[in-house]
Amino acid sequence: MKANIKAKLVPLFDVAVLKAAKFLWLVMKVFDPRPLQTHFAARKPVKNFAVTHCFSLRGADAELNIARLSNMHIGSSTGKGRTGLVSRKGLIKIYNAENGKFLMIRAQGVPTVAGEKQLTKDSIALNYDAKKALGIPKNQETELQLFVGPANLGDHEFFLMYQDADASSRTARALGWYMAIGGVVYGLFQMALSFLEAAVAALF
Repeated sequence: MKANIKAKLVPLFDVAVLKAAKFLWLVMKVFDPRPLQTHFAARKPVKNFAVTHCFSLRGADAELNIARLSNMHIGSSTGKGRTGLVSRKGLIKIYNAENGKFLMIRAQGVPTVAGEKQLTKDSIALNYDAKKALGIPKNQETELQLFVGPANLGDHEFFLMYQDADASSRTARALGWYMAIGGVVYGLFQMALSFLEAAVAALF
């Protein structure tokens, strides 16, 4: 009698465990932080200025993950000199109102070079990758609807997890988040498994 009951329960137990594992995997996917982070990041910076012109970075600048802004927007890195909307090498967010795309990137001013024109207050210079991330057409440099401003705390986290040029930084941030989620999910899975084992043991 017990052998017959056990033979019937074992397949049911296996199915229950597999369904529980599938459910917990779905729970982990639900708690994927990126959609929520993207929802809050895909908007204009609170403090911002409009940019209508975007030029390409040249020479060594093109290999750096930076944005060049007019010097009037860049404050002193020590906080004792000129004030600006963002500090030198500070993290900024660029939001493209035409398509909803955004990018966090480090900002710098423009070196003063004799004979070269400076960027105007409504212009920015980016490399190819930054333009691509913002969905700016290859040959379009004018009539843009970009909004630039300081990145907030949530923007910083998004940058470190998904947009930082340093792959190790992105991996470390993402790993920390998923380890936290995995710990919770694993604990729930262990509780469910213990409950099923206790239920089966009570029958024998």
